[in-house]
Amino acid sequence: MIPEKLRKLIELLLSRTIAKTAIWTKGSAENQFKLSVSEGMAITITFWHADAREPDMFVIIVYNVNGDPIETFNTFQDESSPQDFELLRQLYKAASDQYYKVEETMDALIAYLNGQEIIGEAEKTPNNDDLPF
Repeated sequence: MIPEKLRKLIELLLSRTIAKTAIWTKGSAENQFKLSVSEGMAITITFWHADAREPDMFVIIVYNVNGDPIETFNTFQDESSPQDFELLRQLYKAASDQYYKVEETMDALIAYLNGQEIIGEAEKTPNNDDLPF
């Protein structure tokens, strides 16, 4: 079970991320996002998917002003509380969507598709004049 203060922190992060008032960056690990806050404190959220035999896992780590990890929580699909897993899944998805600008991209594509009579670009035919020799 997620410790109470960490749960409160995750819920606030999720709320701020959805409200677009939290800026996530790519973390150092694959499938990881990082939120840096004042004085060097940071939070990372990581998704691990090894293979079909292993359960999916989310890991959240809180770092102090010195960059030391002070709180770590792992939650495994099918092995942890479903509520804990879902909360970290929601935070990871929100951080990923914010980082990759999913909502903005979808809105721009919808506006583009609504405003254009012809969409898409034809493949360019290779021009033999462009050969390097």
